[in-house]
Amino acid sequence: MLLQQSAQLAYHRDGATFCLFVDASDVGWASILTQVAVWKPGVTVTDQAHELLICKGGTFHGAQQHWSVIEKEGYPIVLSCEDIDYVLLRPGGFKVFCDHRNLIHVFAPGQEIKKHVRGKLLRWSVKLMEFRYTIVHIEGTNNLWADLISRWGGSVTATTTVFKRVTRLQARAQRRPLLRPLDQDGFIWPTLTEIASTQAAHATAAPTGCERDDNGVLWCGSTIWIPAVATGLVQRLLIIAHGGAQGHRGEAVVLNHLQRAITIEGLAKTVRRFLRSCLLCLHTKGGKIIPRPWGELYRADTRNEALHFDFLYLGDGFGTCKYLLVMKDNFNHFCELVPCDTPTSEVTVEGLLGWHSRFGIPSQWLSDNGTHFKNHVMAELCKRLKCQQNFVVAYCPWVNGSVERANRDILQVLRTMILEYSISHQDWIYLVPLVQANMNHSPVASLANRAPVEVFTGLPCPPPAYVLYLPGQEPREVSTSNASIGQALTHLRLSIEGMHRAVTDKREKITLPNKRKSRGAQEINFSVGDYVLRSRVDERRHNKLLVTWIGPYVVIRADSHSFRVRHLVTGSEQDVHASRLKFYADSDLEVTDELLEHVAAQGIILKVEKFVDHRCNAQSQAFELLVSWCGLESIEDSWEPLRTLTQDVPVLVRAYVEAKKDSKLTTALQELVSS
Repeated sequence: MLLQQSAQLAYHRDGATFCLFVDASDVGWASILTQVAVWKPGVTVTDQAHELLICKGGTFHGAQQHWSVIEKEGYPIVLSCEDIDYVLLRPGGFKVFCDHRNLIHVFAPGQEIKKHVRGKLLRWSVKLMEFRYTIVHIEGTNNLWADLISRWGGSVTATTTVFKRVTRLQARAQRRPLLRPLDQDGFIWPTLTEIASTQAAHATAAPTGCERDDNGVLWCGSTIWIPAVATGLVQRLLIIAHGGAQGHRGEAVVLNHLQRAITIEGLAKTVRRFLRSCLLCLHTKGGKIIPRPWGELYRADTRNEALHFDFLYLGDGFGTCKYLLVMKDNFNHFCELVPCDTPTSEVTVEGLLGWHSRFGIPSQWLSDNGTHFKNHVMAELCKRLKCQQNFVVAYCPWVNGSVERANRDILQVLRTMILEYSISHQDWIYLVPLVQANMNHSPVASLANRAPVEVFTGLPCPPPAYVLYLPGQEPREVSTSNASIGQALTHLRLSIEGMHRAVTDKREKITLPNKRKSRGAQEINFSVGDYVLRSRVDERRHNKLLVTWIGPYVVIRADSHSFRVRHLVTGSEQDVHASRLKFYADSDLEVTDELLEHVAAQGIILKVEKFVDHRCNAQSQAFELLVSWCGLESIEDSWEPLRTLTQDVPVLVRAYVEAKKDSKLTTALQELVSS
């Protein structure tokens, strides 16, 4: 009986008119797709001969239950276009029937809708752009079946809630942050008349012992009483005591100034809360780095899974080699040291191909952002070998700490060997095989007292005796077990062991308590879309009068160890570690012209694109160059002193002067260089 009364599904026809009925309730959604073989103009949609094609429905779960009405109404439309696109993508298009004018809001969400909701609706509208459809609004009584399906299975059990008391909560007004309130046209300085009227409105809260003067102002001894509930008046008094000529001093100074003139209940707490919200103090107060909790580093589970590599500068030698390419396996500490002349992508490619020819290529590569690692050649090699290249954030070497720590200890061991064998420091290249052999042949506790060469290749560990070959001298046998070298090598092995992946459960049990012991670490209190300040701690040269924390920047992406931020003025993007970022404001911050001018006045480091013209300043009697900046419009070109540009970009200045062939300009440049 049930099968006889159930609706039958039809096969779709090419020339038919497709109709999509959608609806949503508080608990669920529904979409019904039908076809009309012959559409009759002038006949209502309910009287057409519909053939059922697809019927879908569902309930809202989790965060979906808290969506707004616009989101719930637009969800079944987008979901239907994604799930049954193989039917809806047709030359003739289809008709969408809904009892809510939701698609108008999907394509043009107003300012009354929250920012994150507007972003979601705009993303949904992009998904609908590939379809051809016509929007038809129908009454809710004519959309009965879609409304019925959206409510199936969504019955809510009635509950009775007993309230002990009802408390009125005042909604927190969304404020527009002011950088310099004292400079605003609408700022009103408090007067005795205003203070007296405020005191009269809250006379019942006045403390005992207050006396009223001839102006009607209540005095508590030698200070004026200010009602704590008069938040507007208190706010202006705090601005006067903290901003402007007061220099944005700290809590103790502001509190001392106010206590001499006024009396407010809970003044210390009020001052502390006010200073935390000062946007200008965020640029200068606090340290240069904010400690963050320890994160998870990459840990391989099998040998030859991940490879760390970096270049180590060792100085001039008797040959042409100046650098050492250090490659280290993440799982078992096995390493290879490759001497080279310069750190280039060719050397890196040769080293990786050599590793590949002997052991196979690791699937994960970890290195810094140097141009010898981050370039088209390395990207093409990574693509051809089907590997994944991972880069660490600039000025955060601890993310790639295993090879960085090994570099430092290799230097220490080489210095010790040079002193031990009384050889020239320019002969360091002949000691590289000894250092590599000792690192690979020394047992490590985290490898169950096995040597890296045993775990990596399965070969037995040889005795610690080697032959040192120096040009013009007879070969001599040396041992790295001498007392003076043994201590340095022991330190090397312990440092590598402490930085690499543990192969036993004991190492895992040690890692978790160490994370909990990271004292002083502050949790990250910002996310994608928020505004942050960036520390100047990594800039090698900058004026001491510039603020420590610059910005704000907007966070556009969160990675495992860093965040991608965008500058509000130049639009440039960069990856910054979380310890170099400080929370400034949430995503609802209004980016005004005042804020953009505030960002531009912080000493932005811009890149010179080219020099447009030059002139001799009559007042300073010095040459100036008209600079075109990368990322800025031509109207923002500026005249900069030749002396400053010669210090910052000497190569570009020299090339411009040579191209112009101006004798006076050439003479001025030569005088600056010689001085």
